[in-house]
Amino acid sequence: MKTAGNRITSSTLSIPQDGSINNAAEIIYTNEVGSLLVTHNNNFIGVITKIELILKVLTNNLNSESTRVAEVMSQLLISISLMNLPEKSSRHLTVTLHNEVVGILSTKDLL
Repeated sequence: MKTAGNRITSSTLSIPQDGSINNAAEIIYTNEVGSLLVTHNNNFIGVITKIELILKVLTNNLNSESTRVAEVMSQLLISISLMNLPEKSSRHLTVTLHNEVVGILSTKDLL
C-alpha cells in the first residue's frame, strides 16, 4: 500500500530567481515535470509552473530570454513536514494556523 511518505517526489529540480524564462521552460520540458523550485542564495523562495509560463509569459507577450523567473514565479511556498504525514493513505489534510485548525485540504483541492 502506498503511503503519503512514499508518494512524494524525492528529486526536486530548481532554477535561480535570475534564470531566464526560456531556461525554466527548457528544464520543465526536458525533465517532463510541471514545476521548478526557485532559489536565491541556496534557499527556496518560490515555484514556477507550466501554467505560469503559459498564463503570465505567453498571454502578456513577455520575452522569454530577457524575462527573469523572479518576475513570474509564485512566492508562496506551502510546505508540510514529512514527520507529520500519516502512515496510512489519507485524502485529507487539516490546515492549521498557530496550532488551531482553520480548514481541510483534500486531494480534490490539489488536483
